[in-house]
Amino acid sequence: MGKTNRFSKDGIARYLTERLLREKKTQQKIKSVRPKTQLFSIGRNSSKSSKPINRLEIEQRVNRLIQATMEKEDLIKQIVSDRAVLEEHRTSAIQEEILDVLERPGAIDDLDLRSLVRSVGSTQGLEGSIAMAKHRLAEVESRIAGLISSKQIAEAYEDHIARKVMVIRSARNVKSLQSLIEKCELAHMELLARRNNQNVTLTGADNEIVNKYELIRQKAHEKIDDLMGQDEIYYEVKRRRLLEYRRQLLKDGFVETPSIRDEVMGIVSHSKLGIPVLLRGHLGTGKTEIALHVARKYFGYEPEFISGSEEATKYDIYGRTQIGIRPEKDRIREFEHHMREYMKWNPDAPKEELKEVEKQYYHAIVVRGLTTSFFHYGPLVRAMREGKPIIIDEMDGIPHSIVMRLNHVLTRRAGDTVRVQENGGDDIIVKKGFTVLATGNIKSARYKREELDAAFLSRWWSSDINYPPQEETYEILVASLLDRRGNLQIRNASDLDDVRALTESAAEIQRIFTGESVDYFGEGADAAREIPASLKKSVLSLRHLWNIVRPWKARNFDRPLENYILNEFIKPSIIEDQVYLVQIFCRFRFFKTWKVQDFGIPGLTEERLLAYQGKPPGPTGK
Repeated sequence: MGKTNRFSKDGIARYLTERLLREKKTQQKIKSVRPKTQLFSIGRNSSKSSKPINRLEIEQRVNRLIQATMEKEDLIKQIVSDRAVLEEHRTSAIQEEILDVLERPGAIDDLDLRSLVRSVGSTQGLEGSIAMAKHRLAEVESRIAGLISSKQIAEAYEDHIARKVMVIRSARNVKSLQSLIEKCELAHMELLARRNNQNVTLTGADNEIVNKYELIRQKAHEKIDDLMGQDEIYYEVKRRRLLEYRRQLLKDGFVETPSIRDEVMGIVSHSKLGIPVLLRGHLGTGKTEIALHVARKYFGYEPEFISGSEEATKYDIYGRTQIGIRPEKDRIREFEHHMREYMKWNPDAPKEELKEVEKQYYHAIVVRGLTTSFFHYGPLVRAMREGKPIIIDEMDGIPHSIVMRLNHVLTRRAGDTVRVQENGGDDIIVKKGFTVLATGNIKSARYKREELDAAFLSRWWSSDINYPPQEETYEILVASLLDRRGNLQIRNASDLDDVRALTESAAEIQRIFTGESVDYFGEGADAAREIPASLKKSVLSLRHLWNIVRPWKARNFDRPLENYILNEFIKPSIIEDQVYLVQIFCRFRFFKTWKVQDFGIPGLTEERLLAYQGKPPGPTGK
C-alpha cells in the first residue's frame, strides 16, 4: 500500500480558505458591537448579490486577496517585533516628549539637556509605528473579509492555493533530487577513499555499487529535467535558489553557486583520498572562503587556521613551550606525594629530620614551584590529533624553509604516526578527518611570494580559482535585493539595469586586473610603446559588490547606485587606481551627468571626465 500525504494540496487549500472565512465572521461580529463612529468596518457582503463575476474580475480580486493576506502576515510580524523591542527599552523617551521639551519657551539648563540626551534610545517612533500598523491591519482584515465573502472568489482562491501547493511541492522535489545527486557523489567519494586507505583496488561488488550510483544520478537528472520543463515549477525553483543565495549571503557572506559547487566537489573528492589541496587565484576570487566552506559543510568542523606571512615560524605551525601558573592545589598534591614517598623509604627517620625535609620540600615545590613549563600544540598538530581540516592561508607567503617542513605530513593517513620534534620527539597519531587545504596567489609580479619547490608542489592537487561568471554574480546581487518572500525591493526597473551594469563593470575590472583584457585606451596606457593601462591593487570582487549594494538597499535606494560605487569602492581604493576606475565605470554608463567637483578625486580633470563621458571638450578646452 502506497504512502499517502497527511495533508493533500486540496486539503491545505480548503483549510486556508475556511480560515479566512472564519476571520470574516469574526470581523462581522466585531462590527455588530462597534459603535457607528468606529474607524474600521466591514464592506458590503458581496455574497448577497446574485450577479456573477467575470473571469478577469475574479482573477483581479484573487490577486488582491493574496496580496492582502501577505500584508496581514507582515503587519502582524512587525507589531510583534516592535513590541518586543519596546519591552526591552521602556526607559527610552518617545519623540513627542523630546519635541515638547525642545519647544518649551525659555532656556534649557545643562542638566535638563543632558538628561534629555540620555533618554534618547533606539525605540523612538516605535509606539507610533505600532499604532499605524494596527490601524493598517484592521483595514487589511476588513478588505480580506469583503473579498472572501464572495463564493466565486473563495473557490478561485482555493484553486489558486491548491495550484501553488503543487508547484511548491514540485520545486521541493527538484531540491531533493539535487540533494540525492550530491549524496551519491559523496558516497562514491567515500568508497574510493576507504579503498585507497586500505591500499586495495575496487572489487566487483564495489564497481556494481559505483554503477548504481551513476544510474541513480542519471535518473534523478531526468526527473529534474521533466519537472523543470513546466514554467511555473521552473520559476519557483529559480525563486527558491535566489532565496537560498540571499540566506547564504546574509549568514556567511559566501554563496555556493553552480561554478563554485563544481570546484567544491573537486576539492572534496581529492581531500577524501588524503591528497592535500592547493587553491590558487587572484585577490578577491574567494579562495579562503571556499576552503572554509568545504571544511565546515563537507567535513563538519571549524578548521584549524594558519595565516601565511614572512614572520611565520615553525613554532606557529607545530607549537611551542610555554610558561604557566601551577594551581596551588596541584603544588600541594605534589608536596604531599613527595613526603609520603620519603617516609615510605625512610620509616625510621627521626622527627627532626622529617621536619627539615618537610620544610625543604614545601619551599621547593609549593613556594618556588609556582610556575611550570608545558608544550602548547600548534594548529597543525591539533588538526592531526583531533581529526580536523587545517587551512594554510597564503601558503606562498610563508618562508620556504618552513613550508618544506610540511613535506612529511602532507601524505599522512589516519592511523599514521607523526613525530613532533619541537616537543622532544613526541609521537602524534593522525586521526581520521585530518586534511590539508591551502591557498596561494597565482604567480605574478603583483604578489611578493615565495617560489614553491616543484617536488613539494607535486604532492598537492592544485586548482585555479577564478572570479564567478558574470551571470552568477548578477543573480547573487539580485538575491541580495529580495525580501524574505522573494519579492524584489527596488524602486523601478532601471535599478535592475544599474545592477546589471555594475556586474558588467566588475567583470571588466577583473579581466583588466588579471591581465586577461588588454586596454590601450585606458588611463596611463601608451599604445605607441604597447603599454596597456593597469590596475595596481583594485579589483571589484563579490565582497566589494556586496558592500556597494547592501547600504544602497538599507537606505531604501535614496540615491543612485553610482553614488555608492564612488563612496564604497572607488574612493577607498588606492589613489593610483581611482582615475582609471572612474573611466571604466563611465564606459558602462555610470557618472554620465557628473561634474569633476562631484568626485573629489585627485588627478581627475574636467577634460578627462568629458572624454570619459563621450562629450566634447568645454569652451575653454579644460
